[in-house]
Amino acid sequence: MGDKFLNLKNWKDKYLNLKISVKIIIYFSIIFLLSTVILNFTYKKINSIYTSEKMRQSSAEVLESAETNTNMIIDNVNNVSKMIISSDNVQNTLRKVDEQGKERTDYDNISNYLIQFTNFDSNISSIYILDEYGDKYYSENVVYKNFDLEKIKESDWYDELLENRGKYILKLNGGGFFKSDGENYVSLIRVINDINTGQKLGLLVINIDENAFNDLNLKLSQKYGTKLIIKNEKDELITKSDDSAEILNGIKDEDYSDSKISFSIENVDKKDYIISSIKVQDYDWKLTTIMQYSELSKQTSYTKLFLIYFTIINFILIVIGSIIISKFITSPLKKLSESMEDVKKGEFNEVNIKTYNDEVGELKNGYNIMISQINLLLDKIRRDETLKRQTELNLLMSQIKPHFLYNTLDTINSLALSGENKTIYQMIKSLGRFYRTSLNNGNDIITVEEEIKTAKSYLLIQSIRYRDMFEAQYDLDPECNSFKIIKLTLQPLVENAIYHGIRNKKEKGKIKISTYEEEERVVLTLEDNGSGMDESQINNIIENNTTGIGVRTTKERLRVFYGAEHEFIVESKKDVGTKIIIKIPKIEK
Repeated sequence: MGDKFLNLKNWKDKYLNLKISVKIIIYFSIIFLLSTVILNFTYKKINSIYTSEKMRQSSAEVLESAETNTNMIIDNVNNVSKMIISSDNVQNTLRKVDEQGKERTDYDNISNYLIQFTNFDSNISSIYILDEYGDKYYSENVVYKNFDLEKIKESDWYDELLENRGKYILKLNGGGFFKSDGENYVSLIRVINDINTGQKLGLLVINIDENAFNDLNLKLSQKYGTKLIIKNEKDELITKSDDSAEILNGIKDEDYSDSKISFSIENVDKKDYIISSIKVQDYDWKLTTIMQYSELSKQTSYTKLFLIYFTIINFILIVIGSIIISKFITSPLKKLSESMEDVKKGEFNEVNIKTYNDEVGELKNGYNIMISQINLLLDKIRRDETLKRQTELNLLMSQIKPHFLYNTLDTINSLALSGENKTIYQMIKSLGRFYRTSLNNGNDIITVEEEIKTAKSYLLIQSIRYRDMFEAQYDLDPECNSFKIIKLTLQPLVENAIYHGIRNKKEKGKIKISTYEEEERVVLTLEDNGSGMDESQINNIIENNTTGIGVRTTKERLRVFYGAEHEFIVESKKDVGTKIIIKIPKIEK
């Protein structure tokens, strides 16, 4: 056992140490052989089940069609018989007491009446009516059959007819009365009763030409390639094809106690046939179809032959293809491997090898795109770091702008001389809060609530300096307070609104700051009713061509920090006002 295990392990190691090209050929060959064996086994199983089921379905379909058509022929003739026996002309004539009561016109009237049916329905060969006195009324398309009432009363089916109390019975050639011309007929026979008293008035015989059933056989043979045999309750042939009866010789007859279809495959003269039968309950007939098995299996034989040829050709193509594929894979992979070793050394160089639009080509293209993206990312990181340092320097400079501090201190000095101590207190408190939040111990991130407080402090200071120049309004959503934002986002925009918007107008201005949530983002808006901007000025802001350091710096800081997740929207109309909308993602940590 141990030796076998070691031997198997050696074979495995030998395979794993082979070149990739050889591995591919061996692997695909083994997979192909296994799949072929499984496919062949599965095909045989499925084909056997499919063929058997297909045979049953075809046989059932043929039998149902034959049964339907046979019933249709019988039902049509039965309907004719009902019309005849209920006819006033027939009833009145047959009620006459004896032959002396009848007139020649009675015979002519009934015969003419019967001729309508034989002319109308080609399946009806002849119609006979016999009254209780042996008189006959008839219409026929063949030579007249001479038979009398006494012989009929002696037949073996006469008692059965009387017991049926007016229901029809079916007999081959009228039980033997209509065989003289060599043709077969199916005779529908029934008693004619008085519709008023129920008294027996006579007999009705309608002969159905065997060609009606032969035509049915021909139609089925043309459509399904099937032979049809119809037998009555005495196992007498109603109709058959040329050789169908011979095929049934020697085959055991089944017991048809119900209407279920009997199905079997029989071998006759070294040929397999599908024998299907069903019993027609209404008149105890048996319908049998015979279908040669080769007709159904021919198609599957073609499929099997095609499968063999396909397997052989496929095996050859797989071997050749695996050799070619392995060649196109191993060479580019070796080049890629060498390039990856250079990446480990920090050398991000694209690989230059000839490939095609296959997986190896996609791998090479993807690798080169990755290297290119890495180089672009490194360049972007260097640029962003430089820009970030410059932006932070500009921000720091804006935070400690001497003229803002000097102007604020001058205002405080003037207020002190005027004795406005409360206003001085508010201004100093706002100034301290402004610089405390702006510097924030060197941290760039504060809450939206703190950012709003910074803007409020700045607005309060400026509103004291520029008395009655503007009023500040706020529409703030408390749900936004806890979300994070980079500091001094609003202050440069507020400053820009005052100096470039409100101050240029003569009337009192308004500045409104709003916050609200929009799905997964926080929205901050700044509105003023200042001098506004035209389309070119708006485009300059969007394209960062504006000379205003505050707006440009704010836009750039938002871009560096949030990237594509933020929006900076400017809406403005000349002499009406400006609205700036900032949308940033919700960040709580």
